[in-house]
Amino acid sequence: MLLASCAGSDTARRWASFPLSPETDAAELAAQIKAAPAQWKAAADFLSREDLATLPLGRYDLTPEGAYANIQEYTTRDSSKYEAHRDYIDVQVVVSGREQIFISALGDLSGCLQEYDSEKDIEFWALSSCSRSAVADSAHWVILFPSDAHEPCMTLEEPSAVRKVVVKVPYCKNK
Repeated sequence: MLLASCAGSDTARRWASFPLSPETDAAELAAQIKAAPAQWKAAADFLSREDLATLPLGRYDLTPEGAYANIQEYTTRDSSKYEAHRDYIDVQVVVSGREQIFISALGDLSGCLQEYDSEKDIEFWALSSCSRSAVADSAHWVILFPSDAHEPCMTLEEPSAVRKVVVKVPYCKNK
């Protein structure tokens, strides 16, 4: 409910009704919605589609300002690497299957594997000295801000076939 009261808009109330993970920073999400309501409305509209389980894999442009969605399928794994973004927020919605996402503060990362690539808005790291875990499934949407490095696609109890939508919303630095 903090989200709807912080932003006070129809779009914020709509996001507050979605099954957001407890790991989501509701105050930051409210500030981002307030700063770019059209982008967040487009993201909500896309994620409310009833055909997410059958849409073809790939990229879907949502707004002229840069919001887009990627639909992907894979099997979870036992090891991965941390990734971080500077210009986009990830809204990770597992349509089918389950995965674990480890989340870390940027300052807790070590072992840079790939320096920041501004065209792809991504950098990769080997380790985190302190991370928390979030379950991502259809009942837990995980929203990750540029301050949240994350290790996605991780196995919970056993490997799982996952179909996931990752909506990328440009991060508003001056909110």
